[in-house]
Amino acid sequence: MGFINNTSYILNAVLTKKGKRYLAKSDGKFNITKFALADDEIDYTLWDTAHPKGTDYYGAVLESTPMLEPCIDPEVVMKYKLITMPVGTKALPHISSVSPLNGTNTSLESSYNPNNSAVWSFDTAVINPNTNGADGTFSAENYSFLVLNTNVVDIATGQGDEVNYNVGAVYNEDSGRTSKKVVSRVATIQTAAGSLGTSRETSIIITGQMSGAIYVLPVKVNFIDNTPSE
Repeated sequence: MGFINNTSYILNAVLTKKGKRYLAKSDGKFNITKFALADDEIDYTLWDTAHPKGTDYYGAVLESTPMLEPCIDPEVVMKYKLITMPVGTKALPHISSVSPLNGTNTSLESSYNPNNSAVWSFDTAVINPNTNGADGTFSAENYSFLVLNTNVVDIATGQGDEVNYNVGAVYNEDSGRTSKKVVSRVATIQTAAGSLGTSRETSIIITGQMSGAIYVLPVKVNFIDNTPSE
């Protein structure tokens, strides 16, 4: 990633690999219908109300900040989307906790035990986000949960008796990695078969369906070999 020369660019956009495949089909179905704006590169603490030249220069530093080149990695861009809120809103919506995970690096386990009839053991965990701020406007919203690598964990809608792993959109990448997205109020993750025999990591990008708030949850699967030593 690099910087764009502010004086020579008005708009610079790139397509994801999936977007390029749709465009290459040339069947007339590649139509952009929605877009989002973000200001990830802006540090608003640089807004200087004490500037000696007055109000016209409060944002002088911000206006001269270099813009970032387009990037298609959802883990590093578009975390702070621009949204419209009612007048008088005192706090922007944000996902501040993912109960019961509480924002920590979530650790699951996949283990092998030759004395167990199931042979392989898989860990599960419930992801139950909460959107705070915005005067509670989005406290009951649904979320999209995007697992970046389903070889590490699989994801389902619901919890307990309502868990359903057979729904969601699956995205196959050229690298062989497969991502999966589900939309639900609560989601459940489970150690995936692809994690057998090794410890692996991935991330889950949680996005509020109404607020646009984003939370990136790291997930690590630890492999445990319970084979008795000879």
